[in-house]
Amino acid sequence: MKVHDFAYQVAMHTIRVLEETQHYKIPETTRKEVGEKVLKDVDDLLKKAK
Repeated sequence: MKVHDFAYQVAMHTIRVLEETQHYKIPETTRKEVGEKVLKDVDDLLKKAK
């Protein structure tokens, strides 16, 4: 599994957890925007983690 795929899955899982535990309803457009932002930022996040 690619790191980008993993990061995307973590972001989507986080959204699901928020919806289930905090009863948030996150619109599909926001899900898409968050997913795109995570994918865009993965390389920078990895650099910061070193």
